[in-house]
Amino acid sequence: MAQRDRDEAGSRRRRKKGPKKKPVKVQKKKKSPATTISIIVAVIVLIWAILPKEDDKGDSSKTVPAVVGMLDQIYMGCTVYWYQKGSQYACTQEIVDKLYDTKSTGIKINVTESKRKDFSAVGQHNSNPMVLRVDSDGEIYIKAKQCETNINLVSTSNVNLEELEAKCTAK
Repeated sequence: MAQRDRDEAGSRRRRKKGPKKKPVKVQKKKKSPATTISIIVAVIVLIWAILPKEDDKGDSSKTVPAVVGMLDQIYMGCTVYWYQKGSQYACTQEIVDKLYDTKSTGIKINVTESKRKDFSAVGQHNSNPMVLRVDSDGEIYIKAKQCETNINLVSTSNVNLEELEAKCTAK
């Protein structure tokens, strides 16, 4: 009996639902490719700034990947610059210094050719004699004497400069 009283009381308390409303469709604004690329570059820079800095700066297994990463970032930054401004403009040392704080990382970057078609930048860690270069296609090379070896052909965690120099003189 008590159960039936509760069921009747529960049914009296229930509210009636109103008529269903159709959801309003919101149109999305289209983003320009320049905005999307700028956002991607900004995210990469933020991630790079958050990553911990290397403690063992003389070790090539840590310095070479750091220089490779910095050269990749510079190439990407200059590519975005050329996309926004035009490939006829130069991505100069001044622009690279504004884009990336190379002084706090211990990596020195020099832009040797600033035009899009001939772009070249050289990077070196302050505590390592190894010199790396990025070209206009984004390829990174290790310089050993007068020869350059593509970074894709060697292991960046275990680069032996003496072996690369020996291969250079043997050719």
